[in-house]
Amino acid sequence: MLSFNLDRHDSLSLQKQIYQQIHTALHNGVLTNGERLPSIRELGEKLQVSRNTITAVYEKLVLEGFIASRPGVGYNVILSSRVELPESKTPQSDLDHPPSVLQTQAPDTYVDVDSPMFFSLGNPDESSFPWQRWRSWNNKASRSKHLLMTRYHPPAGLMSLRQELVKYLANARGIHTDAEHIIITNGVQEGLALIARTLLTPQEHIAVESPCYSGAWNLFSSCTPHIHAIPVDDFGLQTQGLPDQQCALAYVTPSHQYPVGGTLPLERRKMLLDWSRRSNAYVIEDDYDTTFLYGTQPLPALKSLENANNVIYLSSFSKTLGPGMRIGFMVCPERLVAPILNLKALWNHGASWLYQQFLADFMHDQGYHRHLRKLEIEYGARQKLLREGLMALFPRATLLGTSSGLHITLKTPLSAHTVSQLRERCLREGVRFDTLGSMCNGSENAYLAENQDTLMLFGFSALSQGHIRLALEIIGKACRELGISSTGKA
Repeated sequence: MLSFNLDRHDSLSLQKQIYQQIHTALHNGVLTNGERLPSIRELGEKLQVSRNTITAVYEKLVLEGFIASRPGVGYNVILSSRVELPESKTPQSDLDHPPSVLQTQAPDTYVDVDSPMFFSLGNPDESSFPWQRWRSWNNKASRSKHLLMTRYHPPAGLMSLRQELVKYLANARGIHTDAEHIIITNGVQEGLALIARTLLTPQEHIAVESPCYSGAWNLFSSCTPHIHAIPVDDFGLQTQGLPDQQCALAYVTPSHQYPVGGTLPLERRKMLLDWSRRSNAYVIEDDYDTTFLYGTQPLPALKSLENANNVIYLSSFSKTLGPGMRIGFMVCPERLVAPILNLKALWNHGASWLYQQFLADFMHDQGYHRHLRKLEIEYGARQKLLREGLMALFPRATLLGTSSGLHITLKTPLSAHTVSQLRERCLREGVRFDTLGSMCNGSENAYLAENQDTLMLFGFSALSQGHIRLALEIIGKACRELGISSTGKA
């Protein structure tokens, strides 16, 4: 039986309350197909509301196809009956086929920001998205936008965006390619998954950095047990440690090693490419955050070097605009374009074409480049403030990864136990920074076997300068309470 519970003090109008309660009754089976609704007069008197209110509700339900008006009879439900399931006599149990993929994610894959002073890695400033430009662009109606929303488009991505990326990559990263070799993805993570599915089997071997980004490590671990974790040092991957075993892939973050922060020297880049030739391996270059530079000239991207046609270059707009757009891209060698593109077409057919066109237009009129320069200046000021504050608190420590990116790494001789105590004390005061130990995923074991120093990780892009100053004060207070002196000793 249809019943109503109206709240005359609710912010929702009585009309909306009545509509919602009838709508719920239609979908949970209280009202079934063919059932007659109370007349407008009858329901109005029952609920003590005007006939106009009930008329408006019924007319809306008629327009939406839930009920029909029959002259001389009234209103009847025309919603199809819901499926009735037979009553189960025995409780259902899970099938005896446990999932083969990982059941948990490491903390750096997804971070729930629960503090206003969290030095999170890789999160851009929430106010940095060009909202004014987006609103202006999005509010202008056009046939092209209509088609972007109502038709399927190439899974490789819009040609307009890929052509803009050709120009951008040539100027910013020294990579000379063409639009046919670029595939737009739903962030870097989808690019990694496409590559892994295309090139990795349980029998194949892969070389990765130690430590390594959890999203990559977990993905590769789900594809093959043959993972060679190569320790990094202050300058990135130790290429002399690459395996003699033939590998299908190598995964590196050469421009700003994640999470340690080193920049791979040119000589090591050449050694990595030479090894990849000998090993018949493709190299994944994850260029996740080196758009922002602080007082230095960038080394050429691995993909831009000679004999680098076996390098797969990945990047995204997550750090420059926002991860919520889910727009990344990959530059593929010729022979991989077709198989990766075919696989993407099977998975999801493409990334948001509307966002793609916005980005293409934003890049075409140089708005994106002005946006990057503005952010680079602001992020540079935040990094400088953080860098100077940390060195004042920990003068015996070493800062890594200061030339580019959105986080820096403090390498300190303080014990892991002392740093853990410091972290817990700061957390109680609303300040959070992570350590390699708190972000462990298994990839760090080879690194820890060679290094005794503790790594403290500080992202600065999501914090204002005011929050950075306050957070440094709280860290300093916690240091004093723990007896960590200004010389950096416990």
